Amino acid sequence: MSGLRRKTTEVLNKNFFLYVGAGMVITMLIPMLGGHLFIGWNSSEPTPVGERIFGSSLEASSSPSAVLADYDWTVQSLDGQDFKMAHTKGKVVFLNFWATWCSPCVAEMASIQRLYEKLKDKGVVFVCISNEDGSKVSRFVKKKGYTFPIYTMRGSLPAVFNTQRVPTTFILSRDGKIALKHIGSAKWNDDRSIDLIRRLMK
Repeated sequence: MSGLRRKTTEVLNKNFFLYVGAGMVITMLIPMLGGHLFIGWNSSEPTPVGERIFGSSLEASSSPSAVLADYDWTVQSLDGQDFKMAHTKGKVVFLNFWATWCSPCVAEMASIQRLYEKLKDKGVVFVCISNEDGSKVSRFVKKKGYTFPIYTMRGSLPAVFNTQRVPTTFILSRDGKIALKHIGSAKWNDDRSIDLIRRLMK
């Protein structure tokens, strides 16, 4: 009887660890379905008017957004210079959070580069931010040959932009409101995106 009890206990122990392990894997994968988990950002996420999730329209809501952007924070350029977001007030801002290890982020960066080339002389400000070490980001950017402005975090992120998933993109209007929040990868140089930004510039 003791032998049977020992075998039963061994089977139960094996199944316990199997189920626990499977549960941990599923728990880790669920938050990553709409975008990759961005370790380090605060978990609270605002839901501004015009929010769009991966795979849906990039068009802004027909109702004007009442969510105000926060400009009281600073990022750092890859050459070590501070850039105050307050300098972007009164301009349309393309604000993108990304990471070198995030495959959807990497997938959309070529379209961000093309969007930047089309709009860089039109007064649109591009601010693409990684929460990684500056030297790592610099090596990545140099290898890829991107020329749009890329920064790293310096200090804390305002609550209105908190996100745990990358890529996440905000488009800010000239009057300081969040016109669009998009979670997930997108083709940013398509006609809808360009039309949206040009409408905000008027």
